[in-house]
Amino acid sequence: MTSGSFVHGNHSLGINAFHLEWCPKYRYSFLSGAYVKKILTESLMETAEKYKFQILALEIAADHLHIFVSLPPQLSVSFAVQLMKGRSARAIFKECPSFRNFYHMGHFWSKGKFFRSISNVSSSTVYKYIAEHKAKELNETVKSARLEAQQMNLLAFC
Repeated sequence: MTSGSFVHGNHSLGINAFHLEWCPKYRYSFLSGAYVKKILTESLMETAEKYKFQILALEIAADHLHIFVSLPPQLSVSFAVQLMKGRSARAIFKECPSFRNFYHMGHFWSKGKFFRSISNVSSSTVYKYIAEHKAKELNETVKSARLEAQQMNLLAFC
């Protein structure tokens, strides 16, 4: 299914696709490891399968994630995010119990979320934004490494 495909219900027809974003509590950069990304991706995919929504694109950054989903008409955005955050937090704490040392109240994700219906932007814009997000982070890392190398060269002359 593409984001432009209409979903047919018994008495409904429409598109219910959203760009969602949320981050770990305290904006900790715990999502950068391959193992945590694997746990998170598997948990989100299992949740999508169980609750019958589609993940169209997913990008996990070090301190937040972007997800492009198509939800069934009877599933609200808030409830979908609640399901994804709750089930993924449980999976992460189960597989990485040491994370509980940083989250004393047992809440892995921050309370907030960002959501945007794709009805006011084209789906290709959302795909491009999520795909280029990783490239943007890589460019920032390269710039940082170059700056550090320049500073080290200046220190050699002192």
